[in-house]
Amino acid sequence: LLIGFDASFIGIEAAGQTLVILTGGIDLSVETMVGFSSVLCAVLISGSRESGGLNAAGIPSWAAMLIAIAAGLGIGLLQGLIITGLNIHPFIVTLGFFSILQGASLVITNGSPINIKTDPIIDFLQNRIEIGNVQIAVPLILMILIYAAVFVMLRYTKLGRYVYAIGGNETATRLSGVNVTRTKILIYGISGMLAAVSGMLVMGRLQTGAYQNGTDYTLTSVAAVVIGGTALAGGSGGVWGTMVGVFIIKVVQSALVYLDVPPTAQRIVVGMIIILAVALDVIRHGRIPAVGWVRAALARRRT
Repeated sequence: LLIGFDASFIGIEAAGQTLVILTGGIDLSVETMVGFSSVLCAVLISGSRESGGLNAAGIPSWAAMLIAIAAGLGIGLLQGLIITGLNIHPFIVTLGFFSILQGASLVITNGSPINIKTDPIIDFLQNRIEIGNVQIAVPLILMILIYAAVFVMLRYTKLGRYVYAIGGNETATRLSGVNVTRTKILIYGISGMLAAVSGMLVMGRLQTGAYQNGTDYTLTSVAAVVIGGTALAGGSGGVWGTMVGVFIIKVVQSALVYLDVPPTAQRIVVGMIIILAVALDVIRHGRIPAVGWVRAALARRRT
């Protein structure tokens, strides 16, 4: 349950990353979206910053959270609009927004965190709910509900079928009459919104809005998606596999802590897991150039 609580923050954001990768794209801006949304919400709650302190004369936390989540949705939609409207690769656009959002967070905070005072809503997001004889953290419950909603969307709605179709063959999907542009814009909007939701939970947990919130979330989310069985080329995979990938990464990280592995060395292990997961994905889908070369050479030899 403790690992689940820790996994929920990255897990919610990874659900949006799954949708993007299923379409054959990638969202590199998610970690700075987490930081930017937490900074924006903290500023709205605090009203104004004072050096070393807080002027708690801002708007209610629930309103600030809704505004921050709406901002994440809007920024995600804007990224999707640029990607589809100008036909720019998602890697370039989301990498640019990575820098833009990080710079905006630094400008707003002057590089220093914005502390917030807790209230019943923020406290609730960090509390536990007793189900039977088990106390489950609210962020973990929220993650499960979001994954269930995304699963239903992918499995039983037109939008979900379009997502898989675009990832499988975007040209054929477009020729079949599907509005590919609108679908991709919406998917990037959902990714930005879920990253902002994750930012709200991280802010509530740390009681701070800072540009560092969400550091390494991009790397971890992509790793979780790939480990969960979603193809980087898009078109196959699912959200429940991503949840398994998130838990695998968190279990490995926890084990490294118990084994007294330095934090700097833990990144080596995570990187190796990512390479292994991608290698397994390539092997599973039979996309190994070396194997193709060997088969071609054997065929020429037989002829």
